[in-house]
Amino acid sequence: MTLFAALGLFLAGCGSDSSDTTAGDLAQPAARPAPPRAPVEPLQVIAAPDVNALGLLDKTGPGANQWTWEPITRAQQKLALQQMGKALFWDMQVGGDGIQACATCHYNAGADNRIEHQLSPGLKANDQVADLTTLNSKLTSAHFAGTTNGVPNGGMPVSEADLIALGALPDALNGSPGSLGSKPSAQVDVNDVISSQGIRGGIHQGVTSARVDLALLKTSDPGFDVTFSNPAEGVPHTVRRVEPRNSPSVLNAVFNLRNFWDGRADMYFNGVNPLGFRDPDARVKVVRAGVLGSERLDLPFSSLASQAVGPIESHFEMVFGDPDNALPPRAHRELGKKLTLPGTVPLRGQLVAVDDSMLGTLRAADGRGLNTSYNTMIQTIFHPRFWDAPALCLGSDGAATDNAPVNGVCPAGEYTLAQYNFSLFFGLAVQAYEATLVTGQTIVDLIAGGIATGTVTNGRNVVNVGPPAGSPPGTPGLSLDGCIALVALNTNAAQQALATNLCTAHYAKFIDPKATTGSESALAPFPVANNTAIGGCATPPNCTVPAARLPAAQATLQNVNRGLGRFFAGATACAVCHFNPEFTGATVGVMTGFGVPPEVLNPGQARRVELRAVMERMVTFNGAAAVYDTGFYNIGVRPSPEDLSLGDQIGDVPLALGKLFDIMNGGDATGFNPVKIGTLAAPAPGSIAASIAGLQIPTSPTNLAPIPFPFRVGCGVGLVGGGNANNNPNINCAPNVIPGERLLRNGAFKAPGLRNVKFTGPYMHNGSKMNLRQVMEFYKTAGHFTNLNLNNLDAGMRVFNLGIQDEAAVMELMETGLTDWRVAYQSGVFDHPELCVPNGHDPATGKTRLAAIPAVGRTGSAQPIATFEEMVRGTAGARANNLNAACAVPDQITVTTANTTAVVQSLADASGLSNIDGMLLEGIPLAP
Repeated sequence: MTLFAALGLFLAGCGSDSSDTTAGDLAQPAARPAPPRAPVEPLQVIAAPDVNALGLLDKTGPGANQWTWEPITRAQQKLALQQMGKALFWDMQVGGDGIQACATCHYNAGADNRIEHQLSPGLKANDQVADLTTLNSKLTSAHFAGTTNGVPNGGMPVSEADLIALGALPDALNGSPGSLGSKPSAQVDVNDVISSQGIRGGIHQGVTSARVDLALLKTSDPGFDVTFSNPAEGVPHTVRRVEPRNSPSVLNAVFNLRNFWDGRADMYFNGVNPLGFRDPDARVKVVRAGVLGSERLDLPFSSLASQAVGPIESHFEMVFGDPDNALPPRAHRELGKKLTLPGTVPLRGQLVAVDDSMLGTLRAADGRGLNTSYNTMIQTIFHPRFWDAPALCLGSDGAATDNAPVNGVCPAGEYTLAQYNFSLFFGLAVQAYEATLVTGQTIVDLIAGGIATGTVTNGRNVVNVGPPAGSPPGTPGLSLDGCIALVALNTNAAQQALATNLCTAHYAKFIDPKATTGSESALAPFPVANNTAIGGCATPPNCTVPAARLPAAQATLQNVNRGLGRFFAGATACAVCHFNPEFTGATVGVMTGFGVPPEVLNPGQARRVELRAVMERMVTFNGAAAVYDTGFYNIGVRPSPEDLSLGDQIGDVPLALGKLFDIMNGGDATGFNPVKIGTLAAPAPGSIAASIAGLQIPTSPTNLAPIPFPFRVGCGVGLVGGGNANNNPNINCAPNVIPGERLLRNGAFKAPGLRNVKFTGPYMHNGSKMNLRQVMEFYKTAGHFTNLNLNNLDAGMRVFNLGIQDEAAVMELMETGLTDWRVAYQSGVFDHPELCVPNGHDPATGKTRLAAIPAVGRTGSAQPIATFEEMVRGTAGARANNLNAACAVPDQITVTTANTTAVVQSLADASGLSNIDGMLLEGIPLAP
């Protein structure tokens, strides 16, 4: 199904012999087979496509000077860009309400574990009525104990049969979405979504240097109207809007070619919005030699920048706006003005730990906020053409006005050059920070040969388990199985047992000292009590695992190793979508080859590798061929027409590359803008088709010289020639979309990476699963909507049953094997400033409850972060990020309502109720 996993391909190996034999050792057999590798390589072998760290943005990297555009950033400012991004990501001033930060929905392992007021009606299905429970309610485990197609305790209730009985129609043979019919009772099926609360409905009116934007709150907001018994002054009978899709984790997202569930955050950053090359009109403003002009940017491998600039203009997530009534949300330039006006302090009022891994050196004297400004950061980091115009004010259209800044301030509705280009700075800075959030220190990486060093001996020979001497950075050492194979003198049971004991004892030293087993480890092939400490020692390999922990650690290594094998086995097909070290196929490496070592075939693997491709032609679940966007799949979580996802469009341009290239090759453009899209045969100037030939990517991490982006279609298993169904590439494979051929796009969602998945619940795009056991049960039945979604369903879906022990081993892989415990304890680069997050509303006053996320430095938190399941079960009391503490961020804020003006000294009162919720209300004038 994917380009590699379905072919059984694994990435670069550790060589034919990683053993070191001393002169005193007995001679080894003359010819030994190469030591086995794990079914997946460690993450260390993949180079992150980080255009900041690699030196593409500042053009200091090898070969970067061959790109035709001028540098975007100044040299020697890579760390400064990361620091700016971390500040912006955690800064609550970014939100229009002075509360919502990017981190608000991504503070817990890059995701969101809140359980109060996290329910959204089925908005994508045009449903504004919540069914699972009422708005502003607290989720409990009972809400996830529903029956799913007859299977009890499967998550939120699902019944395909009831939907069909009430008139739902299946997707058409060509993939066109079916229809939904009537809603069944909430006891049998719901289309609600568990997601993240954003901002109240309102109308943006302007900004000042104050924390809260100037706005009017809407007095009614369909889908989010709630009656409060005694609303506070300036608080309407509405609640914060809740996003229509679950918040995915930002950890490891740097590897994704596109981001968001529907892929709308493009691989190319245009400096303005998430659409990348799909918006041919996007331009940033520049001044060269005193002359104002425009510049087109298509910065490669910058989907995280494209993603970052979406929420800061979203009237659901972070800013006030009413686009349905022609009242647009706050523009990026308005945010730029707010954050660069004199007196604005980054992270104002928020505690920054003295040992914060990035921001500690910028920490203000009192520990709250930073000792610099965003203006200073911009001027230090970015090329002057984007900001250096001290005598220039721009209008909202980007044209120069007759005014000049006074003390750096332009009149209302006008902007400095830096303010106008703030989306460029914001996107690239947040991307640079998020690109550091890579989690390659897991037990899976250890088993795969990415962590262990030193030697293992059985008394007769000595085996070096680390990378061979002189290997380049990123070269893996021996896998656990490779160690066992080389340490054992032969294949008899006694030698295998001895080698297993020696190798697991050595590898156990490298397990994070804070690691514990998961929720089903007692049922695994090598039973260990659930939640048992298995941590290694402090200075491996020159230390010893405490005797009390060693047996459990050794057993866990074997359980995770077993689970890894079952995960990659054909019976489960898990690795059809979640493969490679990133545990997803939606990555830069998979689709372009960038950062991926040359493939090495396992012994006996007589087949070639499919060329990199962003689309693939495949025999699908219904037995017919179709083209789909690599890494995006319809797995039957909900009926396709409830949420088209990749099958949708923005600005009359399809999100699916398959459909876009279908149109550009002359296919049906009904419902889209054929003029804007254009054709590849005769690309009109200014069309998307005209830009395709100029889109480039770097060649490799060690050679950043540009090469064309590989917009091509690959052919998967079953669609190849040469007499071998696995013989790829196929010379008869059409490398382009054939106009009119079947496309899989409706209801397709990006396959998320699975690293740290224990802490990123709830699961699925609609948040319908509370824990990973419910996810496992979903996949065991080939999804929930195999009838309604048949003609869009991914070919990798299948019915399987591994048995209790092997299923527990897979669970142990996901819960324990894929956890980087730095994430669990918020240490190293995963530390952060203080944050206050909205946590529902007081049912009487309607004020927002603000819960505290305390500042954490590089040494991490004393306790691991709470999982979503622990939150809903009420067992998170001893965990970090349990939301039990009230917000205590100070700030002097003037709050104006229709009847009063008051100055408050903090964001929340002692009980955690917001002091800054009250505002002017739409249609209610100021009192005389």
